Amino acid sequence: MYVCLCNGYRDGDIREMAESGVRCAREAYMALGSGPRCGACLPCAQDIVDAVHSPEKPAHEIQAPEFLAAE
Repeated sequence: MYVCLCNGYRDGDIREMAESGVRCAREAYMALGSGPRCGACLPCAQDIVDAVHSPEKPAHEIQAPEFLAAE
């Protein structure tokens, strides 16, 4: 699923950065080459990072950004 429409980042991109050691969404974005633009995706991206570092949070609890939820 797309997490960030501004940069075209998908959940797998964010997850990969978290698995490489980043601990926050902004760090993940910078590691991918571009910081967040509008910021609407940051809560979802942070949920993905948190899920990688805290396996007790199931992936199905991660919510898509509100602007994507209608799709």
